[in-house]
Amino acid sequence: MKLSILLALSLLPLPCEKRIALAHSGITLQELVNRGASMARVKRMLRFLHDEQSLKVCFWGMEGYPSTLYQMENPPFRLMYNRLLPDPSAQLLTLCGTRYPDGLGAQRAYRFALEACANNTTLVTSNSRGIDRTALYASGDLKANAFVICDCGLATHRIKAYHALPFVSLLSPYEPDDAAFPSRCLSRNMLSTALGNATMVIQSPEKSGCLHCASSALDQGKEVFVHSEGLCGGSLDGGIASLAQMGAPDVASFRDLASLLCWESHCKVEERRGGAGTLYRFGRAWYSLEYG
Repeated sequence: MKLSILLALSLLPLPCEKRIALAHSGITLQELVNRGASMARVKRMLRFLHDEQSLKVCFWGMEGYPSTLYQMENPPFRLMYNRLLPDPSAQLLTLCGTRYPDGLGAQRAYRFALEACANNTTLVTSNSRGIDRTALYASGDLKANAFVICDCGLATHRIKAYHALPFVSLLSPYEPDDAAFPSRCLSRNMLSTALGNATMVIQSPEKSGCLHCASSALDQGKEVFVHSEGLCGGSLDGGIASLAQMGAPDVASFRDLASLLCWESHCKVEERRGGAGTLYRFGRAWYSLEYG
């Protein structure tokens, strides 16, 4: 099956099943262009994949396509990515929060993410700044893979900054040079929560985009958890309080969340001032991993 045919099919407004049926029907590239696929856009994607040989593309219905995405009402037919695709057996946790956290929110994000990654849980987050980016610092410190769902194409300047994070797997349903705008951010949130087995909200004001992640997860039948420290009434935690009032369980650590989800949890994070062993630093705090 030619890559050009699949890329052209990804440009047509058709259900995924119909696209696959057309791919197997022997349809030609010219016939797809006659149906509305842009030859220029197909060539641009082909050139991008040729020039950026570390990047790959996966299509709906094919080996490696993330199994959790089949549960979406309208899953992406095409995913471009740079490193890995999710293992169906992995513990995948969608982690989100405000783009403008305070110091306490950033610390809780780093601590929670560090413990999650140490317990063989793979984070799913966005390319946004703030809580999401902080979680990636923790996964990077442990050299653990994390999945970043992008709200734009992989050739954009917004995404190229992530090339400095070698343990991040970028996934994008967009064409290489597609810019970010609000509707794509919302679609990214839906994709992020669909990919994860559960969603964890670390810090959120009452009006925050990460609350859309929570509502998307609930719409898809996924569990949503909030951080217990967000129930203390801080100005940046109004969204946490609202979710808790609606029934979202609160957890103080990854170990608490793991016990509710029956996930693996063999170590915990302790704050340290010094001593022997490996220490992880974020801001002014030092952390160690305690096993057992």
